[in-house]
Amino acid sequence: MSALWGIKVSNTSNSYWSKNKVQKFLPSLKTFQKKGKKILDEKEQAALISINLCNLKYFNEIYGTEEGDVVIERMMEYFCVDNDNCFIGVKSYVDHLLLMCDCEGLSKEDLINHYENYSESFINEINRKYSFAKINLDVGMYIVNKDEDFLVAKDNARYARLSVADSYETSVGFYSESLREQSLKEASVIPNFQKAIEGHEIIVLLQPKYSVEKGKVIGAEALSRFTDAEGNIVSPALFVPILEKANIINQLDFEVLRQVIEIQKKWQAEGKELFPISVNLSRLDLLEEGVTDKITEMVETAGIPKDCIEFEFTETALVENLSTVISKLNSLREQGFRIAIDDFGSGYNSLYVLGQIPADVIKFDRGFVLHSLNNNIGLTIMKNLVETFKEIQFDVLCEGVETKEEEERIVECGCDTIQGFLYDKPLALNDFEAKYVAC
Repeated sequence: MSALWGIKVSNTSNSYWSKNKVQKFLPSLKTFQKKGKKILDEKEQAALISINLCNLKYFNEIYGTEEGDVVIERMMEYFCVDNDNCFIGVKSYVDHLLLMCDCEGLSKEDLINHYENYSESFINEINRKYSFAKINLDVGMYIVNKDEDFLVAKDNARYARLSVADSYETSVGFYSESLREQSLKEASVIPNFQKAIEGHEIIVLLQPKYSVEKGKVIGAEALSRFTDAEGNIVSPALFVPILEKANIINQLDFEVLRQVIEIQKKWQAEGKELFPISVNLSRLDLLEEGVTDKITEMVETAGIPKDCIEFEFTETALVENLSTVISKLNSLREQGFRIAIDDFGSGYNSLYVLGQIPADVIKFDRGFVLHSLNNNIGLTIMKNLVETFKEIQFDVLCEGVETKEEEERIVECGCDTIQGFLYDKPLALNDFEAKYVAC
């Protein structure tokens, strides 16, 4: 039996819930709201569930939009018709469903477990049939009460859904007030960023890279910050994923590069010692048409040595279009720029792709370093990796180092160059110059 609009419907092959009629009988959002209110008048509360079908665009590229429509139709049938707990459902967007479901006598844990299992069953069914383009679901839940504002409740279910987007741990999120606060904070990132870009208010900080053997700073990494409407610094842990998802991270990267070029140009004019400053590159940067020519022109126009600019990229830049990315990195390196692989050890394919990447520097991820330092097997692996990298002419750096004990064990492994709070936090230009830049 299936429940829709509070009415039990026989789930037989000749019922009006057949595959070709499911979409027709789903109500409009306005009707959903109206009938949902009637359900709440009787039930007092219900679970409002927001569901997003992930990877549909890629699925359609592989199988075509007609098959994509079949999957959407099946999703509606599965969650709105076959689901005994569903009172009413609506397709709010092409790949989104909104459900109002029975939650009487069910705890938060019961609901999460039920819809995790239910979603997994649906995903397995679809992926068995379409094995070349895996789909997934993000599910968000909110318990809506009688007389509660529908639009607020709908937003809360969406906040819960967004909290598990791209999560490998769970596919179901349950609303909390902190989620709403986090979502509002995230929503403000892009307008605050655009304001900072347009007003030339992006802040570039420099974190030193220290050679233990030489006893001095031999380079720096440029790190970016900007402020929100209240003047608070926005954390890169918050803004970087959002700018990447919005496909505007390249605006930030080129602004940082512009400022780093100006810093090196200033030091050169003042007769100060120059050393490499690294700038992060994203996948978007590397896929941009003419990016290597653009970078080269910026640096040559400034008249600074190209080996004073080092470009860092992470493994995520290699997930797609590997040959294109490698070609761009080769071009930059041939021009005389330094290339660094950042966060080595944080991904699963580092060693697989390493032999193909034109790079000068390997930066070990802090998590990998700490894990390796905690046991003899890890230490042996790290020592051998450092030795191997040096043998094939890579410079090696460990980042995130915070204590003398960590430094000592890292040096024992053969790594001489350190970056982390043990030496210094990221500094404003004036402070960095006063401490580390000699005339």
